[in-house]
Amino acid sequence: MKKFKEKIEKNYDLSISKYKNKFSSKHWSYNNQKKIKLFKSKNLENFRNNDLSKGLDDQYHTQKQMKDNFKKLIKDCGEKFVLKNLSGKNIGNVKNYYKHKGKIVDKHEIFFIKFLKDISKYIKKRNSIICEIGAGYGVLASKIIKNYKCKYIIIDLPESNFMSAFYLKKIFPKKKIFLSMDIKKKKITNTDFKKNDIFILTPWDKLPKTKVDFFINTRSMMEMDYKVIKKYFDLIHYQILQGGYFLNINRYYKDTTGFPIEFHKYPYDKKWKIIESKKSWQQDHIHFLLTKRINKESKDLQIEMSNIYKSMKIAIKKDERMIRRILPNIIYKTYKMIKNIYF
Repeated sequence: MKKFKEKIEKNYDLSISKYKNKFSSKHWSYNNQKKIKLFKSKNLENFRNNDLSKGLDDQYHTQKQMKDNFKKLIKDCGEKFVLKNLSGKNIGNVKNYYKHKGKIVDKHEIFFIKFLKDISKYIKKRNSIICEIGAGYGVLASKIIKNYKCKYIIIDLPESNFMSAFYLKKIFPKKKIFLSMDIKKKKITNTDFKKNDIFILTPWDKLPKTKVDFFINTRSMMEMDYKVIKKYFDLIHYQILQGGYFLNINRYYKDTTGFPIEFHKYPYDKKWKIIESKKSWQQDHIHFLLTKRINKESKDLQIEMSNIYKSMKIAIKKDERMIRRILPNIIYKTYKMIKNIYF
């Protein structure tokens, strides 16, 4: 593991040297700049308690919130499924957790076990090719890889890849992990793809020329610029297999990039069938949309986006009521004036 940790740091340094800022929004430029001195291999063992994972980790909640959500998870998914997919190791040494029947329970994992349950029947048991855009430190990836024989591709910024490479290697020490630095002559060859199991790439690396069975984005497109979101949708439209799936779980709106990112404006083309569209589990401000690629145009998604727009307006009003209770009157009036410009 020591050699692989050294490789992770070298891969990070190489990726940073090739950094294309157009892929990093104001949200992530600000968050990652605060942590820049932490991206050293010596900090990987404790990445969940030394601020490395801050910004992509739901661990920062009370024990009561965590236990309430865990009870709901068992009720909704069944204890057998939950225990199978909880981690037995505290990788990253998170401090805010408790144990249930010998397994580690923390807030971040709870949500991804529910996401896995929701999509499990749509993933092929064997030989799937799955691509996750914005995988954080690799929690959902680890759950899917554990349950399905698949090739797993992660596309994310170097800072997140630094953690996901470590996390996934700790869980799957025998899996072959391909990093950006392993790319020769600017492309991933067919031999590379056959020989490796997990691919952890930056947005400026070229994907292998293969069709993807399942694309996933959970709670990160809402923190990207629209130009970057459009690039990812172009990639999805081009490389998804006919009959393949796209899971999109993001906020109805978020404005930490410098301007509001709204779910209903995501640039889907018309060749999608809606499989499931609903509020995300235990998170009313986030939408869960699972779609299937079809070979003919449909208006279903366009109609559903108008419903999602209505849900966004409701979410905004809820936020405003909460903010009104907290902010002094003059600050609230300024906030409302700015919101009216956008909404």
